[in-house]
Amino acid sequence: MNKELKGIINKLSGNILGIGLDDDLIKLIKKNDKITECNLLDSFVKSRFGKGNSACIRIKKIRATFKRKKVDYIICNYETISKYLDTFVKDSVYINKNKLYFFGKVDIELLKKRYSRYKTNITEKKYHNSYILVIDNSEAVNSPFKDIYYRLIDFKDKLIEIIGDILMN
Repeated sequence: MNKELKGIINKLSGNILGIGLDDDLIKLIKKNDKITECNLLDSFVKSRFGKGNSACIRIKKIRATFKRKKVDYIICNYETISKYLDTFVKDSVYINKNKLYFFGKVDIELLKKRYSRYKTNITEKKYHNSYILVIDNSEAVNSPFKDIYYRLIDFKDKLIEIIGDILMN
């Protein structure tokens, strides 16, 4: 899987948003000359990207930080982003204009369900015990009404699941 991620990073160009990347992947991003700007969440990076250090950005403030369809590629570790998935799905469709890469032990069915709402193309590559999920957001369509509607549906599903767990215990 690491070899595949390194190949993906070598092919990228433009603006990149990285979430939960390890040091090897960050070094590869620094070496890639086609990458014009790189923002990493929850870390400071001294590099040639942007102006000086990359700012520390909160996951819940992504939509306020980046404008609509500004980021070319997003690469994120699923374990890092899984607890913020409710807001991250709609925000990633809003800010991403090309592809989104999830890697690690990914909950494929949940992500396919949530991203298929926005008419995205989803492909998966399985490795021993982990996945790389590629989501193409180039033709994704979102609106504030759609976001609110899906947020309510997800809340209802969680509530039913919690009530079911309580009744089973």
